[in-house]
Amino acid sequence: MNKTRRVLASTAGLAALAALGANAAQAGTLATGSSAGKSPVHTVSAAERGTAATMDIKDIIKVAKPMAMPKNVPSPAGSDRSSRGAEVKIAPSAAGGSTKGLSAKEAVARYDTNAGALWPLGPTANPNRQVGKLYFDTDPGPAYSWSWCTATAVNAENKSTLITAGHCVWDATNRRWYTNLQFYPGYQYGATQGVYYAKTYSTTWNYYNYGTSADDMGAVVVYPRNGVAIVNALGGHGAWFNGSTNQFRTSLGYPITDWRWPGYTANGEDARYCQGTDYYYGSGTFAGQNYLNCRMTGGASGGPWLTWVNGSWMGYVNSVNSNKGGIGAAWANVMFGPYFDNKELQVFNTVRNL
Repeated sequence: MNKTRRVLASTAGLAALAALGANAAQAGTLATGSSAGKSPVHTVSAAERGTAATMDIKDIIKVAKPMAMPKNVPSPAGSDRSSRGAEVKIAPSAAGGSTKGLSAKEAVARYDTNAGALWPLGPTANPNRQVGKLYFDTDPGPAYSWSWCTATAVNAENKSTLITAGHCVWDATNRRWYTNLQFYPGYQYGATQGVYYAKTYSTTWNYYNYGTSADDMGAVVVYPRNGVAIVNALGGHGAWFNGSTNQFRTSLGYPITDWRWPGYTANGEDARYCQGTDYYYGSGTFAGQNYLNCRMTGGASGGPWLTWVNGSWMGYVNSVNSNKGGIGAAWANVMFGPYFDNKELQVFNTVRNL
């Protein structure tokens, strides 16, 4: 890392859900949807790619702060709040492993928890092998301000796609893309399986325009490492759009203690998890979102909600950790994630062949 540059660190129940009022839409000039059905895209320049490659993960870890998990931002009036279509399922690809296996309940029941507990399997085993920390610079100026989220390698034609949260790639308040994205799969107190640098990334039109929580999803295409694409090297989970709700989920992430939601302790260096059956909100303040009992906080943003996990611990990403709904003790055991409908499918379709 260039030492002459200044490195800055960025800094309950269901009854409470009805109490949250609507938030104002994000200000700024709005983008319009593409007639070709493409989502907004940021392509990493050669200069940015070269800069990222010179950085030392040990230096980044010392100063990085978790991306603060936001409150809910309801869908504004006039936005496209419902775009369900035909169900689309992209099967997982387990490098060297079988995808024939058990139902989610059979595969994960012995680890059942909603506490945000320490993940019991190792960082080089499925599913943590495909899940890791996504580091990025939130400051586009001369100073670095490192933050992290969680992301997951998923199967796609390019074998190089990650799914995360929209607020982990796009700053909806200041209307700018984050830079120097780099992914560390199977992270555990450092890189266990190397680094993959971002090539292209995207988010939904609703998140790009309004910061809407119901569409807080992003996708990142990463360069191969040593000439091998990430899914070919490590495997990739499936992706599921327009699917059924009220499913048993396994949520993973890299959270850290956050005083805004008391009673939870984690250091961000080890994967944590929650499990349970989700609830879908079809209307109201949380319309278009899934709800899960989960205590994880900042840093877990973008972590996958895996569904239909098989005996090889490969599943389908059907949502991601997005927001806590509100701030305070009543919201500590709350996690919301966007329902993956056609808007999220559009993001996936935009990047899957890049």
